[in-house]
Parts: sequence; C-alpha cells; structure tokens
Amino acid sequence: MLKKIKDNWPLLEFILIAIAIVIAFIPMYIVYSQKMVITICLIGALLLNILYYFFKDKVSKVFNMIIKYRYFIALLLFVVLVFFKVSGSSIGIYNSYFPAEGKTSEDGVILGESRSIRSDEYMVHTPYYFSQFYNNYKKNSYLMSLSGQDMIIGYNAPVLDISIISKPLTWGYILLGNEYGLSWYWCLKTLIFLLASFEVFMIITKKNKVLSCLGAFLIAYAPAMQWWFVPHICDVFLWGTTLLALGYHFFTAKKRWLKNLYTILLPLIVCVFVLALFPSCQVPVGLIAVTLLIVFLIRDKSKITFKKKDIIRIIFMAIVALGILGYTILGSKDAIELLYNTAYPGKRVSLGGNLTLDKIFTNLTTMFLPYKDSNVLNNCEVSTFIHFAPFFLILFPLIMPKLKKVKDDNLLVGKTLFIILLIEAFFMLVGFPELLAKITLFSYINRMDIVFGFTATIFTVYMIDTIFKHKDIIKLKYFLICLSIYLGCYLLFITKENLEYLPIYIYLLEIILFALVLVAIYKRRKYFTISLMFIILIMASFTINPLRVGINPIKDHELVKVAKELNDSSEGYFLTTNNIQISSLLLANGLKVVNAVNFYPDLTKWELIDPKGKHDYEYNRYLHFLITLSKKNKTTYHLIQNDLLEINISINDLKKWNVKYLVTPTDLDSLDLDLDTISYKLIKDVQGYRVYKLEWRD
Repeated sequence: MLKKIKDNWPLLEFILIAIAIVIAFIPMYIVYSQKMVITICLIGALLLNILYYFFKDKVSKVFNMIIKYRYFIALLLFVVLVFFKVSGSSIGIYNSYFPAEGKTSEDGVILGESRSIRSDEYMVHTPYYFSQFYNNYKKNSYLMSLSGQDMIIGYNAPVLDISIISKPLTWGYILLGNEYGLSWYWCLKTLIFLLASFEVFMIITKKNKVLSCLGAFLIAYAPAMQWWFVPHICDVFLWGTTLLALGYHFFTAKKRWLKNLYTILLPLIVCVFVLALFPSCQVPVGLIAVTLLIVFLIRDKSKITFKKKDIIRIIFMAIVALGILGYTILGSKDAIELLYNTAYPGKRVSLGGNLTLDKIFTNLTTMFLPYKDSNVLNNCEVSTFIHFAPFFLILFPLIMPKLKKVKDDNLLVGKTLFIILLIEAFFMLVGFPELLAKITLFSYINRMDIVFGFTATIFTVYMIDTIFKHKDIIKLKYFLICLSIYLGCYLLFITKENLEYLPIYIYLLEIILFALVLVAIYKRRKYFTISLMFIILIMASFTINPLRVGINPIKDHELVKVAKELNDSSEGYFLTTNNIQISSLLLANGLKVVNAVNFYPDLTKWELIDPKGKHDYEYNRYLHFLITLSKKNKTTYHLIQNDLLEINISINDLKKWNVKYLVTPTDLDSLDLDLDTISYKLIKDVQGYRVYKLEWRD
C-alpha cells in the first residue's frame, strides 16, 4: 500500500495542492464582493499547479529567468502599478463615514476591502502626506497646529530638504503629486521589501532560489507586516532587512561598480532606518542585523573582498550618514524632545515578562483575521508571522551533532538564530532585571512578540533549507516526539476566546495543516512544502490591505468641496466636532484644521485654553481629538484611550484657537450661545453636517 502511494505521490501531491488552493479561496469568495476577480485568481493558481505538474522543467526555467531579471521585472512592475495608481490604502473608509452619491467604501477596490482598524494609515499617515502638497512640502506645517508640526517627525512625511535623499518612498509625492505619490509609496515599499528579503535568504540558504522566494514572501507578506504596513513598524523591518543585505554585499562584492553602488546606498538606508523613530523595534532589528552580518561574514570569510581603500568608502558612508542625520535631528531637536517627553508614547521602559507561552507560536486566529475581526484585541495586535519555530527549536539541538559531523558550514548561522530566539523568548516570557534591560537596550523593546516572529520566520526557512540539504538528518522517533510536543502545545492553546471566535473544528483543521507541512518537510517534499506554505500565506495575508486604484474616497465629497471654497480666502482654522474622521479628511485636502491629529503636542494651542497646565497629562501625547461643544462656559477633558481625547469645549475657547469655520452635526441655535461675543452663519447643511462661519466680537 505504502509503495503504491509512493509511486503515485506526484499525482496525489498535485490533487492535494489543488484542493488546498480551492479551500484557501473559499473565505475570500464568501467575504469579498469581487467574485469575478477572486475566480480569476483561483483559476490562475490552479493553472500554475497544472503547469508545474505537466511541465515541471519549463516552469523551473521560467522561474529562474524571473529570478535572474528580478530587478528589471520589479522596476517594470513598479512603473505599471504607479501608472495605474494602484495602492493598498484603506481610504475607502471615508466613503463609509461620508457617503458620496453612488459610492461605497469599495470605490476603486479591485480586491479586498478597506479596513477601519487601519486608522493610523487612512486617518493620520496618508492625510499628513497629502497635506504636504498644500504646504509646498515645507518642513513645518501649520495646517494642523498653531505652533507648527515638524513633518519629518510627523510620520516622515515628504519634506523638501536634505532628508528627502534618504526617503525614496516619499519621492513620488514630490515628483508626481498625491494620487501617484500614494501608489509610489505602497508599490515601492512592497517591492523593496520582497527584493531585500529575497537577498537575505539567498545569503542564508547559499542561493537556494526557491526557498529564498518563499522566505521573501513569508517576511514581506507576513500578517504582522501587512496589518502594520503603514507606518513605522513595517518600515523598521523593511530597512533593517535592506541594511543586512547591502552590508553583506558591500564586503563581498567583486565588481568595483557594485562596491560604489553600495557605498552610495548604505548611508542613505542607515538614515531612513534611524529616522523611522520607533525604538521598540529599531533596537532589536538593528541588533539582529548586525549580529547576522558578522556571522555571515565569518562563515563566508573566503568571499570577503575588503581592501584598504574600502576604509575610504566606510569613512565616506559615515560622513554622509552622520551629515544627513545630524542636520535632520538637530533641526528637529525640539520636536523630538516633545515627542519623547509625552505621556504617550513617551519614554517607556520595558522589562519584558508580560507575554505568555502561546506568543512563541503562530497565533491560531491569524489565518482568519482578514475575514473576521478578532474578539480579543484588534486584528493588528493579534497578528503574527507564519512560522514553525517552536517545532524547530525543539528539533535543532537533536540534529546539531549530525550537522557537526557532516561539517555543515551553515551551522553557525543556525546556532546564532537559535540563541537569538531563546533570548527573545526569555525576555518575552520571563523578563530582564531593569539594569540588564538598560545595558542591553532591551528596555526600549515593547514589541518583542513581533520581533520574535521575524526571527522565527528566518529560522524556519533556515531549518527547512538544512533538512532539504541533508538526507536522513532527522531520526523518525525524534521527529515524532518533536511533532507530538508541538501539536500538543497548539491544542492546549485553544482558549475559550478562540472558541468564541471560531468553532473547534477550524482550529483542528489548521493544526492538521501545520502538521502536514512539517511531515512534508521531514519527507523532503519540496514542491509540496513550499506550495502549502504559500497557500497558507495567501489565505492569511494577501487580502489584508485592499488592492485599490485612485484616491476618489478622500477627495470626492460635497463636504470637502464646500470647505475648500470657504478656505480660499480664510486665514483662520476649521474645527470639526462629534467625529474624529472629518478633521483627517479636511486635512488631506489641504484645509487648516485645528483639531487634526497631532503627532506630538501643540503646546501653544493647549496653553491658550489651559494656561496653568492642569490637564497636561490628558493632551501631552500623540493625539486624536473628539470635540464636542459645551453649553457651559467651561472646557472639560476625558481621556478615552491612550491616543484619543474627548474635549467638551466652551464655544468661547474657539476664539483662542482662531477658529473661523465650524463643521458640526449640532444646531448652534440649540446651544443658547452668548450672542454678545459671537455671531454665526450657516453656510451649508451637507452630508449630515452643518458648516458654520463664526464671527467674534471684541
């Protein structure tokens, strides 16, 4: 029987993969409205499986050709995507809040849906970037702040100064404007992440192209990276990975022109990595990149081409990087101090020890988050990477003696990743004493679960590569013991909250799928392993961010048109009430909005209405404002969450903020205002909001 299955395995493999593809597309077909697009994608995936089964050699040749010309293909793809204004933005949410006639939140969406949870993107990051077009890309913007916001610190928005050299993701905004700039940002970020990750895995696997391709997608399209794609978290992993790849090739490149190219690129990538300003991920990713670079160079010391004249190149890189960073940081010193002295995010000291054992596994709900919102934390917080690190952490010490025996020259990489993962897991689960945390810089790290997932994914690909290279490296009994422990832990981690989210059989099927992948790895079934992992990733991640064309949802609103007509001759500010989205929508269209999101506190604004600083704790933070109008001559503050403040504001305080126009669902006639101090005129009632012009009396 076993012999018969073995003889017919290619056909059985083909059938199982086809079934897995169909199952993976079922939730997409159920949840999303783009049935035709999903059907075409499904047929395409099945066709690829058929082509590989019947024309394996030809498919392999095409794949190798794609890899050979990957940079040219990526450039061509980038040009085409930007030309058609393709992005992954969730700005379609604005059509849900302010419906344009005949429009929905899916306006412009090719596949997927806009995500309300991605408010950091569509309510802050994108409006900040869009607003710079109307600010002439100046460093300081007064569109959302009385005292001005430093736009380099504000999500690294496009600014026409020396720092722009090191921020290629923003070049499209300055060169082509907002609509193409948004596409430029999303497409270039995705393509660089894939290419950089591919290069890192080519180094790790010693040029195993297929596994490197899998690894690139496992990193760049990891659920955690896609849910946090904009703004800071993904940037850190993107540029950290790029630095690792470029750093290695700088020391091993044989051609002078490549050395010169890396000499130009490296200091710029160092700058953009540092300016990401997210130390909770920057510190660990930086440490991992430096450690792996050293290990790679020790392993490949015979390939190092470093010569004395390369010292000049290093000096040049240091001067360029320090020059750009020095100019930028010193020029933004006051803003940085304000940011790091806020109540939130501020200076946070993390000692670890606040996570449970299940965090070292791939979260069982991760695969289903694109189709059903989490019932515990939000989707971003519970997302993770797709990896098998716990299994391989148990297995690695068991196969290490054999790897030594066969003199595996990649063993040092495995040992390093193993130790890094143990340190990360210890910090997550147990924690460090405060002194040790500060010495190691781990005191900055409050996102170790994401960093662990990143390292775990690298280790997973390393272990798959190692097992594929060494036949019979694992004894069957060791494999079964490790698999039993791994699967047993997964079963134990099915919680009450999980069962409220999905029925038990879904988790059992997922665990069986993970077991099937591990069995395929053990049996060294390369195509089956890689196909299943790609299918898992497609289901878990590829529709997290919508595939959209254009920016109509952020500009195609009657409210915006009315406001822009008023703003042409206005020197005062707009203020919006009872909604935190309107301020972002108006800001994205170049309007001055006093209660738009402040990346760091606008102290001038607060001192005007709170001169004694009694409410400093409430507003001294990265902040969204939910403004309501007070019937009394008193302003009150209520902190709803770390980044959201509700202010019941006295109408008289609006004069202090130089508010000229009010956008509110409230009828001002119902407030019984003191008409001795203010007069107002209803300009228009549009989309459920009244637009008033305010006149102040002395």
